[in-house]
Amino acid sequence: MKKLLAMVLSAACAVSALAGCGANPAPETKAESTADNAKAEESGADSGSAVRGKTFKIAIDQAFAPFSIQQDDGSYTGIDVDLIHAIAEQEGFTVELQPMDFSAIIPALVSGTIDGGLGSMSITDERKQTVDFSDSYYDSGLALVTKADSGITKLEDLEGKLLAVKEGTQGALWAEDNKDKYGFTISTLQDSASTAMAVRNGQADGLLEDFPVISYQIKIGEQEGLRVAVEAVNTPGGVGFSVNKGMNQDLLSAFNDGLSKLKADGSYDKILANYEG
Repeated sequence: MKKLLAMVLSAACAVSALAGCGANPAPETKAESTADNAKAEESGADSGSAVRGKTFKIAIDQAFAPFSIQQDDGSYTGIDVDLIHAIAEQEGFTVELQPMDFSAIIPALVSGTIDGGLGSMSITDERKQTVDFSDSYYDSGLALVTKADSGITKLEDLEGKLLAVKEGTQGALWAEDNKDKYGFTISTLQDSASTAMAVRNGQADGLLEDFPVISYQIKIGEQEGLRVAVEAVNTPGGVGFSVNKGMNQDLLSAFNDGLSKLKADGSYDKILANYEG
């Protein structure tokens, strides 16, 4: 009897399998599962997927035209501002700008107050000990700026002179490294406006500033009475977007990916063209 029942059940299962009725679907094979997983990973593999929909606090230098320019209504434009907004749109995240003194950007990154920093920050080995940098998004060298009637035309003319520099900048580092070579002394000030005022008022003989910054300011009439005495104080170096070391790597990758896309489609050049002569 048991044998007969087994034979009936076996036959019923065979018919059911042929008809496709009442049977659970066969489990997918390992190969099928792997292929499906690969497709899923590929569909979400763009660097923006990890940051999409998120909001990041991004620091900019509060007064550093043409990289950051405050408008009458309090909003900001400039190379840094337009670039980070374009990358955010490309990668699907939102930016909350945090204007601050340049010297406060790295401490804010380290403390976690902000997620990323701009400010035309030169990529240096010293800074790499504290922050991680993106690919360079601009090449910027230092210029020596003096009063229009100073008579200074070369670095050797700085002997016995007082040079104003902005705290925490590449200019401040260069001045410290070269003060003995050229025989000048240094006055370290809080921001670019203070260094320009010191030169204009005769409290300093010259200042060091990023060439694209000071040339833009002179061009639009913001630095009346000043001139670029030496265009290339040092070899132009790259500037980068920064995050706290080992942190926010998805944001860093998204910045690099977005920057690459903007360069490829011509948007990057259009942003620069808005601020360069």
